[in-house]
Amino acid sequence: MKRQKALYVTARPPYPLDTGAKIRSWHVLAGLAQRYNISILTYSDPIIKNEWLDAVRDIGVTSVVQVENHALNNPVSPSLFLRASIRGLPATALKYTTREFTRKYHEMLSKEPILAHIENMQIADILHPRHGQRRSTLLTMNSHNVECQIAERLRDVQTSLPRKVALTVNAYTMRRFEAQAYSLCDLVLSVSREDADIITMMTTGKANTAVIENGVDETYYTQGRPEDVNPDDLVFVGSMDWLPNADGMEWFVQCVFPMIKTARTQSRLHIVGRNPMPSVKRLHAPERGVYVTGTVSDVRPYLRSSSVVVVPLRFGGGTRLKILEAFSMGKAVLSTTLGCEGISCEDGKHLLIRDTPESMAAACLKLMNNRDIRESLGAKAKTLASTNYAWPAIINKMNNALDILQQQNKRNM
Repeated sequence: MKRQKALYVTARPPYPLDTGAKIRSWHVLAGLAQRYNISILTYSDPIIKNEWLDAVRDIGVTSVVQVENHALNNPVSPSLFLRASIRGLPATALKYTTREFTRKYHEMLSKEPILAHIENMQIADILHPRHGQRRSTLLTMNSHNVECQIAERLRDVQTSLPRKVALTVNAYTMRRFEAQAYSLCDLVLSVSREDADIITMMTTGKANTAVIENGVDETYYTQGRPEDVNPDDLVFVGSMDWLPNADGMEWFVQCVFPMIKTARTQSRLHIVGRNPMPSVKRLHAPERGVYVTGTVSDVRPYLRSSSVVVVPLRFGGGTRLKILEAFSMGKAVLSTTLGCEGISCEDGKHLLIRDTPESMAAACLKLMNNRDIRESLGAKAKTLASTNYAWPAIINKMNNALDILQQQNKRNM
């Protein structure tokens, strides 16, 4: 039987798989490519153009349309923020809004694929009714995070009044923008029940959601040998150009790690992740036991050698693939409440959850000092990851939700 056509639209190629967002996006794309004849629309990234095209060909995608955007890798500037505010758009949405991209989207939509999947909220301005009438194509969106929630949480930890005011404006604009985008979709793929409930509330029930959690490749993130673990080693793994990660590590290094270092003088903390911000680079201090690695080819050796994986996030959204990867490797994890949000884990069973510097330091020392507790938590966490969060099961759940959507659409025609 001839496969139906589908359109996959993304702000940038989800490749290489070096961030949580790219990993989720790639698995969604690969899952769709198993069932549909996929065409991709994306902004181009000349740095990875050839590798990206080779990768999508390997999963059976041959139609890729790439649009240039010279602002793609530039940070959001004050002038962009001001222009976005004047237009009533979030700054990140304006950055990813170009006439050519919008034109290409509607041109590809005119070929009437059965499904158009929008991968990122940042490009959702292409859905606005001012660009043209909605066609019969079913429209889905991947909600990696509730973006306005991240903006509001970032605002709440600010001490600078001008910055707090600017973030309040951005959060309000983002909430309005997101609510409209979600309402225009036939189905929103949310990473957690918590996020799905927020989306339902902010759209006053207009959005149709399906909880499609983040997953983990359990064949890649495998458990190491107990004898390879150094009880003095701690690790954090995550993209260090992502503000919630940078903020969390600055807080941990300044407020938590000194107490750990006083109690265990040989303690070391490895901050592992690509593109560290200047504020993160300044944390690098081997004489104090803090090592900022920058980009590494493989994070698994750092995870395997560490006694505790720390996730001290104070704001953010979605669910953390870094926790699922640590779980899959049978590691002991210490997280804030927000850091493990959206994952069906229990404090004291799968990980330890603490929110103050003192309690986090005490819990970390407890894990460093007790191998039995570490291994008990790690074993239960590994079972949880394998049972609930393996990517094949997650993608099967997504495909079932799409089947239901298509069946409902047929009945309503």
